[in-house]
Amino acid sequence: METEKIIVRGSNWIGDAVMTLPALAALRSLFPSAQIDILARKWSAPVYSYCPDISNLIEYEKERGFGSLASLRDMSAKIKRNGYQISIVFPNSFESALLFRLAGIPKVYGYNTDFRSAILTKAIEVPRDKRSKHEVFYYLNLIEKLFGNGASEWSDALKIRLAIPSEDVEEVKRLLSSMGYKSNRPLIGFSPSAAFGPAKCWPVENYSNLAVKLLEAFPEGKILVFGTDEDVEIGKRIIASIGDGGIDLCGKTSLKQAICAISCLDLMVTNDSGLMHIAAACDIPIVALFGSTNPVTTGPWSDKAIVIRHELPCSPCLSRECPRDFICMLGIGVQEVFEACKKSLI
Repeated sequence: METEKIIVRGSNWIGDAVMTLPALAALRSLFPSAQIDILARKWSAPVYSYCPDISNLIEYEKERGFGSLASLRDMSAKIKRNGYQISIVFPNSFESALLFRLAGIPKVYGYNTDFRSAILTKAIEVPRDKRSKHEVFYYLNLIEKLFGNGASEWSDALKIRLAIPSEDVEEVKRLLSSMGYKSNRPLIGFSPSAAFGPAKCWPVENYSNLAVKLLEAFPEGKILVFGTDEDVEIGKRIIASIGDGGIDLCGKTSLKQAICAISCLDLMVTNDSGLMHIAAACDIPIVALFGSTNPVTTGPWSDKAIVIRHELPCSPCLSRECPRDFICMLGIGVQEVFEACKKSLI
């Protein structure tokens, strides 16, 4: 019997990619011997590279402007050569479904969003409770409606897991050693930025003050500050408060290296960010700080997480920038976060 070939369009953002992992585990449980490949953008591909439930990872970076149609055509031709019978589209965009349609895949499945019902061979209605349940269930619901009942009862599928090879972890430990890491414990990560605007971000000076308090309480510890090239100044400000007690990784690691470094942590202190979800997938204790967003739908999928959020009449506003006084984040005190960190470290 010919092996079934399935291709899945992965989510474009780090956090969303992590939240699709239970759905991929559920898909694997339904098709244990199938070839399940995933097509992912360069930004989120490292997450899927450590997913134990896929067969192959295909990276795709669409060109902008006049080159976009050509890149879409070239990728659809590449996909067509692989002879997939089934395709599943996690993102809600029209383009993500069109790509599989152009590839001539007989079955193109996804949610009925973005005016794409005409190009999907089976369009699933968006669940009415989407805004009141965790995003993990949004992706699991798609698998359930397409292939089987009771997805929410698949306890193994509900786990978020990354399979990180030991050699990758050792490589990043060597990188950290070159920056001053000497097996310090506890090893604490900070993720002080977040995509989609500053309304999700606890003030940098609070992270700096928290870093000082943590190293006073745990003088043998080390703090790793994670971030992209855009967060270099944030990293410098936090490290300036603790000197040799911290390592600034902002703009100095790839996402794969950041994932491996996070897997070594004893604790992650974080805004609602992609790296928060990575920490959850690595089974790392988390103190997560929420303001404009809703932890019910996008909180860390982990039983080792402490979520700090002050309920306000305006929350969750889901705004990129606070239109008022930013009290949702300013009201979270350094001492409050410090006490939560101690609970996770002791």
